[in-house]
Amino acid sequence: MLRFAEEITLLLFDEERGDLAPDLPPHSLNIVLVGAVLMDLALEDRIDTDLKQLMLVDSTPLEDDLLDPTLAAIAGEPHVRAASFWIAHEAGRGDEIRDKTLARLARRGILEPETEGFFFVSRFVSRARRYPMVDGKTAEDIRLRVMRVLFSDDIPEPRDIVIICLADACGIFEHILSRAERAEAQERIELVGKLDLLGQAVTRAIREYEPPVPPVPRKEIPEAPGLPLLGNTIDMARDLRSFLVKQYRNSGPIFSIRAFNQRFIVLAGPEASNFVSKGNKYFRNHEVWASFNTDLGVSSSPISIDGPEHIRMRRDHAQVYSRNLIADRIDDAVRIVQREITEWPQNKPFGALRAFQRIIAEQIGYMATGMSSRDYIDDIIYFSSKMLSMHVSRHIPKQVRFLPRFRRSRKRVEEFLQKILADHDLEKPRDKPRDFIDDLLELNLNDPYYISEANYRVFLLTPYIAGLDTAASACAFMLYELLKNPDILEQTIAEADTLFAEGMPSMEDLSQLDVIRRVAMETMRLYPLTHSTMRTVANSFEFEGYTVPAGATVLVAFTVPHLMAEYFSNPQRFDIERYTPERAEHRQKGCYAPFGVGAHRCLGSTVSPRHSLRSTSHQLFTQPNSY
Repeated sequence: MLRFAEEITLLLFDEERGDLAPDLPPHSLNIVLVGAVLMDLALEDRIDTDLKQLMLVDSTPLEDDLLDPTLAAIAGEPHVRAASFWIAHEAGRGDEIRDKTLARLARRGILEPETEGFFFVSRFVSRARRYPMVDGKTAEDIRLRVMRVLFSDDIPEPRDIVIICLADACGIFEHILSRAERAEAQERIELVGKLDLLGQAVTRAIREYEPPVPPVPRKEIPEAPGLPLLGNTIDMARDLRSFLVKQYRNSGPIFSIRAFNQRFIVLAGPEASNFVSKGNKYFRNHEVWASFNTDLGVSSSPISIDGPEHIRMRRDHAQVYSRNLIADRIDDAVRIVQREITEWPQNKPFGALRAFQRIIAEQIGYMATGMSSRDYIDDIIYFSSKMLSMHVSRHIPKQVRFLPRFRRSRKRVEEFLQKILADHDLEKPRDKPRDFIDDLLELNLNDPYYISEANYRVFLLTPYIAGLDTAASACAFMLYELLKNPDILEQTIAEADTLFAEGMPSMEDLSQLDVIRRVAMETMRLYPLTHSTMRTVANSFEFEGYTVPAGATVLVAFTVPHLMAEYFSNPQRFDIERYTPERAEHRQKGCYAPFGVGAHRCLGSTVSPRHSLRSTSHQLFTQPNSY
């Protein structure tokens, strides 16, 4: 049986946005979740309540991580308190209850976690409008049950009465019903609310609860000291992440920086990560990528889409950016690495990043597009890197696109993309496994307005952009650190040898690896895929006592904690022991975020370099003189 907190969460879940009702005030969500916990404790005969007080009946724990902390708090209080006292007392656990509830719903198969803190309704629930078996039973979708009660004369079930009482007390119906629907259902809501005395007691306590008054926002966001005209340009160019860490220590989690005539508001540290991960309605990505899209001749790109359309895109593309991409083709991934490594020069230096880019590009080509990119790899690397530098990071002038080499590379990339499309004609039979391009064309066939033919080129190019400067650079840094740390290198080789000792490994074998996983995680802490991300503020918000206005450009510095001794001991040291269960430094909330945070967190995070290296480590470290 689902707990009330789980059912309330599902009632609030917005399938289009992949999150709880975005316009519900945080304090309303907190108190309805606490109210749900109290209702479950009452039904479990652990507490009793009337209109004046709440009494402990039985302090025996339920072995339930949602309910037991509140039960323990009530048991530890020497005085009998009103239910309203416990609503206020436990409201601070709202985020904890929310996170635990979402995790439980994911374990039950009702929600599917796409990335940390970001969920979809599972395909089974979306189609059947029923939940998978819990305690041997299936249950109907909570929203269907509630709507049936509100808009019919059916006699409600006791649990549905409680849900309606809680929802009404916290104003939830204002967020999930239209004004006309609320007017039509109001009499029914009031009638249902009178059917349960326990529900009346808790809902009265919720209505009496007064959320703490937020502090009055300060006027000026502190500004990092800098030079006239140049501002902080030199410090940022020298070492951006160290500069941001220094400013975080001096100013706290919010401050502004200047680069020439541009001003950015920086949100930094675990405070920023925790806020952004739950603040989907406050940020958008479109402006940052607008000139990139224009230059490429497309109306939008996967990373520039915001809102419900972005959620749909992530759901539809989750397969190609997941480890499932290589689940049945591990032998192909290894074969590509073997072939590429045999071409590495021996006993002479060579560029590690470019070598890994060739490996990653070939793996992407075969598994996502069904075609080799070997003849085009140099052009893909040059074109994509220059496009990002011109339009996103803006490190180089846009006039670069008129240079002969850039124009030549652009033409070659366009030729390669056309070859991919020609090889995936849906009307022609193919003897290759189904891949990302097949899915893309089918999405266009089913909904031409969602993914148009005019936007094909950016969707075709995105897997390469996503892998060449991320997975490839992480693998290069990983190799660098392994060669600097012979003891860790020896452990890595031993684990890779064991992995391949009995032939080609399976995904299950890869998931059991320990040393290589920790090596990859530590590499991404020291050398994250990106230090920070730029966003445009869509709706103004309060953060750490300051108002951040709509339209402002924000830099989210989510990797600042990576270099802070408060969170990672001796942070400059390459130490894979920090990821053991005993230390688990990365588990500190908001402190480890190599893939970013929030709605635009890297879609390929489940195909991180640790998965890429797992299937290639044996080849990489056993080739004579290969490094």
